[in-house]
Amino acid sequence: LRLTRNYKLVSQNFIVEERSKGGKIKSRHSKLEDCHYIGVIHNHDSFSKVALSLCNGLQDKHTEKRSRRESNSADFDSFSNHRTSAGRDRILGGRRSKRSVSVERNVETMVVADKKLMITHGKQELEKYILTIMNIVAGFYHDASIGNAVNIIITRVIILTEDQVTPNTECSCWCGFPTNIAVSKPNQPPGLEINNHAGISLGSFCEWQAGVNINATGDSSDSGLAHHDNAVLLTGNNICVNSYEPCATLGMANVGGMCESDRSCNINQDTGLASAFTIAHEMGHNFGMEHDGPKNDCGPQSGKPSQIMSPQLTKYTSPFSWSVCSKNYITDFLDAGSGECLLNSPPQRDFQLPTELPGQLHDADEQCRLQYGAASRQCKYGDVCRELWCLSRSGYCVTNSMPAAEGTNCSDITPRGWCYRGHCVPYGYRANSVDGQWADWTSWAECSRTCGTGVSSSHRSCDNPAPEHGGRYCVGGRKRYRSCNTQACPNAGSSDFRQEQCARFDTEPFQGRYFNWIAFNGGYQVNPCALNCKPQGYSFYAERAPAVVDGTRCFSNSLDMCINGECHHVGCDHVLHSDAVEDKCRVCGGDGSTCHTEAGVFNQLVTRTRKNDVINSIYTNPTICSITLFCIKDFCRATTHCSAKYQEVVTIPKGSVNIFIQELEISVQNYIALQNTNGEEYINGGWAIDWPRKFEIAGTMFSYKRPADEPESLQALGPTTEDLVVMMLLQEPNRGLKYEYNVPIAREGSTSGEESAFLWTHGDWTPCSASCAGGTQRRPIECRRIDDDTLVQHSYCNPATMPSEHIQSCNVEPCAPRWISGSWGHCSRTCGGGHHTRTVVCMRAITHTEDEVVDDRYCTDRKPQSTQSCNDDTCPARWHTGSWTRCNPSCGSGWKRRSVTCASADGLETYGESECDVNQKPSIRARCMNRPCRPRWIAGKWGQCSGTCGHGQKRRRVVCVDPMTNRASNACFYSRKPKTTISCNAKCEEAEVSQEQCVDDPNLAYCPMVLQLKFCNRKYFRKLCCHTCSSG
Repeated sequence: LRLTRNYKLVSQNFIVEERSKGGKIKSRHSKLEDCHYIGVIHNHDSFSKVALSLCNGLQDKHTEKRSRRESNSADFDSFSNHRTSAGRDRILGGRRSKRSVSVERNVETMVVADKKLMITHGKQELEKYILTIMNIVAGFYHDASIGNAVNIIITRVIILTEDQVTPNTECSCWCGFPTNIAVSKPNQPPGLEINNHAGISLGSFCEWQAGVNINATGDSSDSGLAHHDNAVLLTGNNICVNSYEPCATLGMANVGGMCESDRSCNINQDTGLASAFTIAHEMGHNFGMEHDGPKNDCGPQSGKPSQIMSPQLTKYTSPFSWSVCSKNYITDFLDAGSGECLLNSPPQRDFQLPTELPGQLHDADEQCRLQYGAASRQCKYGDVCRELWCLSRSGYCVTNSMPAAEGTNCSDITPRGWCYRGHCVPYGYRANSVDGQWADWTSWAECSRTCGTGVSSSHRSCDNPAPEHGGRYCVGGRKRYRSCNTQACPNAGSSDFRQEQCARFDTEPFQGRYFNWIAFNGGYQVNPCALNCKPQGYSFYAERAPAVVDGTRCFSNSLDMCINGECHHVGCDHVLHSDAVEDKCRVCGGDGSTCHTEAGVFNQLVTRTRKNDVINSIYTNPTICSITLFCIKDFCRATTHCSAKYQEVVTIPKGSVNIFIQELEISVQNYIALQNTNGEEYINGGWAIDWPRKFEIAGTMFSYKRPADEPESLQALGPTTEDLVVMMLLQEPNRGLKYEYNVPIAREGSTSGEESAFLWTHGDWTPCSASCAGGTQRRPIECRRIDDDTLVQHSYCNPATMPSEHIQSCNVEPCAPRWISGSWGHCSRTCGGGHHTRTVVCMRAITHTEDEVVDDRYCTDRKPQSTQSCNDDTCPARWHTGSWTRCNPSCGSGWKRRSVTCASADGLETYGESECDVNQKPSIRARCMNRPCRPRWIAGKWGQCSGTCGHGQKRRRVVCVDPMTNRASNACFYSRKPKTTISCNAKCEEAEVSQEQCVDDPNLAYCPMVLQLKFCNRKYFRKLCCHTCSSG
């Protein structure tokens, strides 16, 4: 068995709490016994990974659960009623990971044990029991079949010693069932209702854990005390999906709830160590996984094995690995940005190495007692590595279709074997773990569009080699993208591609009717990369697909494009993720010299004026505003009070770009309005106020915003295709309106219709994008004046005659070799001076996507160090423990012992015990439990021989005794029962015979034969042959 430290099982902030009524914390501690580990079985091709525990055995205080009188398949869960709503907005804060990148995810997990579970297993042993189960769960999420690097880290364990109904409750009824409606105090989590009804229990637990999380941290920061990303409830109740009556349901979870504070939770029925399968399954639902079944191509109906996400457990299920469908579900979930809360790296605790597997610490009989109570034991039936059968209190052999724990003894193929991943494998086989490595990138796929800028992708797989036997999954980008076919589409606008996608739904019924669908881009709450379409002639819109085709513009006035349902930046040079930007004149990479800025403020300021001038203006220029005068002598201050009126502000000429209009202050009843010079109203016209959204006007997209805490605004990129008039609908005193736009510089004497005065040309070749390994050069397309060759905006040239951009390769020779250094590995010692190493190779770039490792002699610079010292600080004193001895006696309850010494952290120097903290000294002995002692025969002392002379019998009492109870038993093997009777010879008392009388009978000739056959001890023969027997 090759073992590695499970660095990532328990957080450094780990705490254990006991909570009584009303959520009162009875105790809290952070002590942790170093006894949970992971490892691999070496030299075995098919089976490798194991989770281990050195925690003390769990014994006593077990109660029997209900028995199943036959082997039924157990339902993992039912989750259809907990699916994320299609209309639900998911708002995520903090960092967002780069999509299509494999990075380590850390699921900080809180585990809650309810009162029934505490009673079943006992408060003293429950913590170890929970961590043993979660260690197995962590192993499942380290399996390479999941296709991602996921760590399960325990931050908090809460043991509920009482029901969590908050104080000040009122009795109410729900659907005929009495329940307590809690009135929570401020800063107090809601009550927690746990019963047989899985749906009600899940809803209550999810609400409760969200409150506990907030109360524990005070905020949502990653460094908060006992913060958790996911909450697991382990209950002693026999739950059922939609009923208060017990049934075969094992767990329930919210699909896709991970990282949502009130939905990242699951409930699980306790089934002993096999609860790990249920928790891994339900947590998989939180990661967005569906069941292997009808909705995908996995599971038995597709000719594939049942795996962790199987909806039911049977003896044919292999719940040790993930299906391809499960791998795709979690990958899509994480790549969509739904696992952002898992990107932090909380500090974890270190562990010592183990020596035993869970199945060795808890044999099959012990596992049965954990599931069915103290009186249960294993039934020798079926394959224990696939199904553990146990004796119930009713005397029947039953199973919940769960396999025995790893390391459980089995003998299917050899006299001695152990269980691993549902199979009985030879004991002690060994296989080396293999870390995964990326394969080469695939060639670029076909462009998603033939024109108008599309996207092409390339991917790589973690299979060169694939991770095996507990090896690490690859970390890094698994998919990359590049823009392609950037030339403009002939006679097609930027939104036509989205329109084409909407039109495909014209032939599909929607709510029983057919519509002609057009693209819908308006609304700030609309996902720009979802296919939102609006029926022509109707005012509603619908999401017809969760994602548009890759390469679709996010917005009609932006080059940014959608990839995998996410908006990605595109530079003004049409290159994906390019830094190229437009200047204020909307010239890509320009210097702002082809346009001039017009800016101003529209304001009806209160001014000091002469009284007669004001009075005359009232009568000579009547308006729908009234003026109040405050006069001092001949000078007055005028205050205007207006009823509704449209006031012209400014006319923006055709071809203007980067238009921005905004009120100076927030007003309640004044609104920005927009129309053309012919009076056609576009925004807030005809005394009707439009909702803030995007408007496609004059060949560009106007964004109209009216937030509650900011002034109203209107802006557009342009260029506009007609003159526009900005209006102000005044219904209260004007707060002021500022405007700014950029107007192209026109040639003197020309008009906008003189397109022949401008000509498309190609500019100079740009510098090569790379100095070696293949770069590109471009000749950008330019629009210039014919008369003076001045560079102007593209809108001045005819778009129908726009040529293609010239692109060529350059500097294609490989780059000079250079040293490439990897990251430093872990230090060999934590103190006292160690060393760590890194990989240093000589490498040269062949292309911008391909590197080649060459011999070190080709790198001319000095080679960087590959080894250096680390952790030179003096090692502090600490307690060191030796290995536990074997449990004594060999069966039943006993003690195991170990050595405890005070030494330096590296163990090389021994100190006196006074140098270490005596209060932290580990125990030198601990209780342990070997396999239960079998009943055995106890024999008493032999009695007296029954005869008084010669042959007789001796007797003794032999009883069968159970050493665990010290009571009589009928379970001893009868064939091994000791004898209760044996033959014996009693010494005969006889009268003395004189020498003269001791003679042989003269009629007998066989006295020598009597002596030879040893019959002289018999009275009859001794009398007949007295002389012979006496002399012999």
